[in-house]
Amino acid sequence: MGEAVGKVPQLRYVKYQLDRRGHQSYWYFRRNGRMWRLPGIPHSPEFMEAYYLREAETDPKKAEPPSDPIKPVPGSLKAVAIEYMRGPEWRNLKPASQRLYKHVLDPMVKKRGHKPIALIERKHIKQWREEKADTPGMANMLVKVVRVLLAYAVDSGYRKDNPALHIKPFKLGEHRAWTHDELARFEVRWPPGSMQRRAYALARYTGQRVGDVAGMTRAHRRGDGIWVKQQKTGAELLICEHSALTAELACGDQANMSLLTKANGASFDGESLSPWFAAAIDDAGLSDDCVMHGLRKVAARDLAEAGCSLHEIMSVTGHESLSEVARYTKSANQQRMAQLAIAKLEQNKKRTTSGKRHSGGSGKQKPRH
Repeated sequence: MGEAVGKVPQLRYVKYQLDRRGHQSYWYFRRNGRMWRLPGIPHSPEFMEAYYLREAETDPKKAEPPSDPIKPVPGSLKAVAIEYMRGPEWRNLKPASQRLYKHVLDPMVKKRGHKPIALIERKHIKQWREEKADTPGMANMLVKVVRVLLAYAVDSGYRKDNPALHIKPFKLGEHRAWTHDELARFEVRWPPGSMQRRAYALARYTGQRVGDVAGMTRAHRRGDGIWVKQQKTGAELLICEHSALTAELACGDQANMSLLTKANGASFDGESLSPWFAAAIDDAGLSDDCVMHGLRKVAARDLAEAGCSLHEIMSVTGHESLSEVARYTKSANQQRMAQLAIAKLEQNKKRTTSGKRHSGGSGKQKPRH
């Protein structure tokens, strides 16, 4: 096998191995030393499909419908899910697929089983997907399973349409930065002083992850900056406030200690902020793959376009490696370098047309006749 072994973050039972040439291969490990090689790279479509199937196959729990002494309300998500898992379509699934679907359905039924399945809308499914945005492969799997369940509900007469049909999957591996047009459209929909605009400003101008934005309080504002201790890395940052953020924090609610609050005055956490902000994105009419984490990429892109070095960008975003922040700013660097390249080309053309031509290989300018 390989010379070095390491774990892949956020994916249980997955390790990578390096061969003598430094090439990585990925393996799924379980008890008794058993392992399976996984195709592609982590979070790619083929990788995640194989990963979830292996996880389902090695799960000791049986793929049986839940037994519940409390009879669910007819037409509820829970009732329809149980009916689906007792029907012929479920029995036609392979055992591994049953375990995989059950892995998605069980927590959904536990959390939202009381909801009437006829009242589930597209925005609800997008919010559920957004809750799992940190693991895009699982988020996409959730949409897939909900789509199957709602197709069954349509065939069984519980509802007339399937709102999960046209929800785009996350691009696996990373979220994209918002376009300038998307930023403008959000700002038009949510004016200064709204809580949605404040959340947008905090995410865009601090470049932090959803959970860190949710935890920001007035006590974290120190002088002209905001102090952050990142939940994921433990890094402590003091981020100078952009003037647009300072202006936004001066609007709206000033009484609550938390910078972001719900309609009832309660504070957000990362889990509740994601779906709430997803609804704000949806109300602004933005694309399905436009998510709050994309504003973190906007921050890195804006800093790169302003001419900041990778180390300067890292001081704001808290990235731990140059390669990671370089990936975040790749498109911005390309655009900036392309602008510089064309500017040099035009400058060279002006020199040429003015008669100030560069000499040949000898370095001497040819005499004019």
